[in-house]
Amino acid sequence: MKFLCIRKLKLILFIFLLGLNPSSSADVTKLTLIDTNGVVRAMSDYIGQETWVLVNVWSPTCSFCVQELPKISLFKKSNPEVPVIAVTLDYPSFEYGRIDIIKAFLKKYPQDYPMFLADIGQVSDLIGMRLVGIPLVALFNPEGKPVARWPGEIEIDEIEKFIANFKEDNDPLSSEFN
Repeated sequence: MKFLCIRKLKLILFIFLLGLNPSSSADVTKLTLIDTNGVVRAMSDYIGQETWVLVNVWSPTCSFCVQELPKISLFKKSNPEVPVIAVTLDYPSFEYGRIDIIKAFLKKYPQDYPMFLADIGQVSDLIGMRLVGIPLVALFNPEGKPVARWPGEIEIDEIEKFIANFKEDNDPLSSEFN
């Protein structure tokens, strides 16, 4: 019973956040971030390339974020057609990610997808809404539009079901939404 209530609460929060999209995908095409090697990269090199893209927003100093990393890796392995990128920031300040902490973490726990540094403003621009907490998974459709955001820990089947059932004009509150 408690599990069903939690899932319903997550669904309600997800539907609420789905409707909050003040930014346009044009903002994403202009956004650049620095990767963990110090190279400036355009997000348009990753997002809006005619494929779904999963963006994991996290910090190595956030225990829930670190707990979610194996799920992100499993999603990537199970869905090789969906690129995964990560954006890391400092926690709890939400300031720009600290490269020394990130590199030390990645040396001990390597991740096999592009990793970028940002602050709360840059992440908010990227995901199309104000970032209010981490971990957060954002999903971009093939056109580069952020179409879903999951705050907190996520199960990979939720992401897979969303992609499988996505229709641009489908209202998640309608009876046609699967």
